[in-house]
Amino acid sequence: MQQRISRLYKFATTITMAIFVNFYGSYLSANDIFAPVLTSTSDQQEITQELLQFIKQYHYQTRTIDDQFGSDVFQQYLETIDPQRMYLSEADLAPYQHLNNDLDDQLNEGHLDTLVELFNLMQVRRLQAVTYFQGRLQDEQQSFDYAMQESLPIYADKHPRQPDLAGLRNLWRQLLKNQFINGLIEQETDAQIRARLLKRYDSQIKRLLQVDQRDMFSTIANSITTVTDPHTTYLSPRNVEDFNIDMSLSLEGIGAVLQRDNDYTKIVRIVPGGPADKAGELKAADYIVGVAQEGQAMVDVIGQRLDDVVNLIRGPKGSRVSLQIIPGGDIKERPQTIHIVRNRVKLEDQAATQEIIQMETDIGLVKIGVIKLPTFYFDYEGYRRGDKDYRSTSKDVMKLVAELREAEVDGIIVDLRNNGGGALLEANQLTGLFIKQGPTVQVRYSNGAIEKQLDKNPLLVYAGPMAVLVNRISASASEIFAGAMQDYQRALIVGAQTYGKGTVQTLTDLSKGQIKYTQAKFYRVTGASTQHKGVIPDITLPTLIDHSRVGESNLDYALAWDQVATLEHPRYINLPQIVPYLQEQQDIRSEADPDLYYAKQVKAYRQDKVTSISLNLNQRIEEWAAKEQWYLDAINELRKKHGQAPVDDVQDHDFNYEEANNDPYLQSTAQVLLDWLRLAQ
Repeated sequence: MQQRISRLYKFATTITMAIFVNFYGSYLSANDIFAPVLTSTSDQQEITQELLQFIKQYHYQTRTIDDQFGSDVFQQYLETIDPQRMYLSEADLAPYQHLNNDLDDQLNEGHLDTLVELFNLMQVRRLQAVTYFQGRLQDEQQSFDYAMQESLPIYADKHPRQPDLAGLRNLWRQLLKNQFINGLIEQETDAQIRARLLKRYDSQIKRLLQVDQRDMFSTIANSITTVTDPHTTYLSPRNVEDFNIDMSLSLEGIGAVLQRDNDYTKIVRIVPGGPADKAGELKAADYIVGVAQEGQAMVDVIGQRLDDVVNLIRGPKGSRVSLQIIPGGDIKERPQTIHIVRNRVKLEDQAATQEIIQMETDIGLVKIGVIKLPTFYFDYEGYRRGDKDYRSTSKDVMKLVAELREAEVDGIIVDLRNNGGGALLEANQLTGLFIKQGPTVQVRYSNGAIEKQLDKNPLLVYAGPMAVLVNRISASASEIFAGAMQDYQRALIVGAQTYGKGTVQTLTDLSKGQIKYTQAKFYRVTGASTQHKGVIPDITLPTLIDHSRVGESNLDYALAWDQVATLEHPRYINLPQIVPYLQEQQDIRSEADPDLYYAKQVKAYRQDKVTSISLNLNQRIEEWAAKEQWYLDAINELRKKHGQAPVDDVQDHDFNYEEANNDPYLQSTAQVLLDWLRLAQ
């Protein structure tokens, strides 16, 4: 062991010193900077064995720690430390291929030396790359041939690794050239681009030198946990503290859940009722590439640690933060800048609300009630205090339904778009409001035991026509409610396939830190899981959300869909009999509806399977100009259909869907209910 560590120190130090000699002359010398050489600790070795024990015994999908498991961990580790395949070449990894067969044995014994050695090599290569960038940026004589016909892969993880260091250097040149092209298209001068990028890489060097054993071990630990499923993670003591801060909502921010995606910060979902939700411009799958405080310059955050980006975005209530984003995480798209005023997420901003859509039709005045439900909430503190007026989803919805019944609505829409879930108890209680009695959901645990959630209250607060509107962001508790309404044939499910988050996680202490692991799975009363597939709507509507970028099915190692036994439950209405007709009628309306037709157009345009971007400046300018013109034409066509004047910039168009009467998805769902009412006459 000691000989191996000694060899590691010598190996890393030699390479680290070597890379700074003769790299564009005098920018850095061997005495200026050194890559820290990291080693594992006995505590980390112990935690590794604890993690494996949980995976073998307590995780919902227990895994045998065998060669396949070790190979999965190794490949996941490579994806984590070098997601864009820009630091480690095939030649670098050749000495480590034995880990595909040997890593399981090493992990079982708590030996992390080989993974640590590879991490140190990656850190050296990262410093080498940054030094290359800095040296080239400082030398103003070093320019690029923008007429050269070459291209860069859009998704690097889909392409083979570079064969050797020479291949990596050529890739670094291409990546830097791409940054210059982006800047030139945005009307930056050569000097401005160099100054901006030098700041980025100076910041990256500082972060690289701050990487410590805790960071390294978190990378190893989460490579182990992730191959069981994407929601199982290791939380170091420092991460536990950050997690508790986030859960208590004690800090101000924009109200968005973020994750790392390659070198980018990706929006997972927008918190209902939060500042980003109210601003309406930030969407799931968007990349954040820059952050600026009010009155200050934009800070480039590509390649930054997730917690560093979060800290930049957080700030005091009432202050403004500017975000530079890439819409949909599509790096072919031109970056946009949006502004959000920070604030706390308040319960009243997340509470259910109601409004009424009125339609003059061939069967007279029809009124459709809309209940918007941003999340499944439950005031635990108020409940524990014995407060009779504590807030909860089911209590609030019951009152709203009473108001709608008093207004004599002909149907009700429950709007669950962008509802990421919440309290399971409330999904059960809400289901109970719209059925007389029966099972609502099944929860299967890792030992095979199945717990059945039941509605025992015969109270039925509403028995009329009903629809549930969902989209790809509707998840977890939303899927439980929507699935139950579909299985009981109590309501039509309208919109798009839901997220597919059908697992339950719990936190457990380790000797150091905690593990958040999957312990159970949700199943509908029919026995079908909501995991992976989510809920498939009865009536589909066009959507802008790219399902290949958002949803459980896009996550590596996501648990599979399966099913358990069906529970006895009544069917209220024979909805499958009328669904084909309702879909046919809605398809006709979708073609004629300006907003839905626009969504269909844009989604088809974005599905162009381009796998690379040109590094020829003129070609790139032409491509971006053509793309901008396409979007401008589509927006102006939409505006023309609405009787609005054309705009010269797509950013000047505002999608005002705040009120139900302006929302094309609510209007379409109301029309579906109207078709149902016509059939019932």
